[in-house]
Amino acid sequence: MEGVGLQHFRKSAPALAEAVSRDPGEVAQAANQGALRFCSANEESRFRGTPAPWLPVAGPSRTQTRTPRPFAPFPLDMPFVELDTSLPAGRVPAGLEKRLCAATAAILSKPEDRVNVTVRSGLAMVVNGSAEPSAQLLVSSIGVVGTAEENRGHSARFFEFLTKELDLAEDRIVIRFFPLERWQIGKKGTVMTFL
Repeated sequence: MEGVGLQHFRKSAPALAEAVSRDPGEVAQAANQGALRFCSANEESRFRGTPAPWLPVAGPSRTQTRTPRPFAPFPLDMPFVELDTSLPAGRVPAGLEKRLCAATAAILSKPEDRVNVTVRSGLAMVVNGSAEPSAQLLVSSIGVVGTAEENRGHSARFFEFLTKELDLAEDRIVIRFFPLERWQIGKKGTVMTFL
C-alpha cells in the first residue's frame, strides 16, 4: 500500500476491495497514514446495511481501537453529461441523447440508469475562434474523471462517438471534465453525502 494515495482509492473501488481481501491489516495501516478516506459510522451503516463500527476518536482518553473500515463507493454515483452544439436541431441525429447516455455509461463504467444527459442544439458558439459548426461536451462525475490518465482514455472514446454522431471534425469539438464530490450533487431534498 506504500505510495498509494487517497485519489487512487476514491477512483478504484475494485483495487480497494482487492487490497482489503488480500491484507486488511495493510489497508488499515494505509488508513492510519491518511491514505484512505473513511465514511462516518452513520454513513457506512446506511449503505452497507450493517451495524456501524465504533471508530476511534483522537484523544488521550481512548485506549481501545478497532480497525476502521475504508469508504466504499456509493451506488448512486451519477455522471452528468451536457452536450452543447451550434448545429441546428434538424442536423442533430434523432435519439442522440439516448445513444450518448449509453456511450457515457460504457465509457465511464457507470450504470446507464444513473447517467444524466442534456443535449442543447442551435446555440451561438465560437470554438477555436471560429463560428463554424461545433460542439462542447461537459462531463462531470464522482470518481472517474479526476486524472489526466483517466481523461485521456475517456476523451478518445467520446471523440470517436461525437465525430461519428455529429459529423464534425475533432478540431470542432471540445470536451471538459469536472470531478465531483458527493456533497456537490443534490437529490431527494438533500445531497448525495447523506443518502
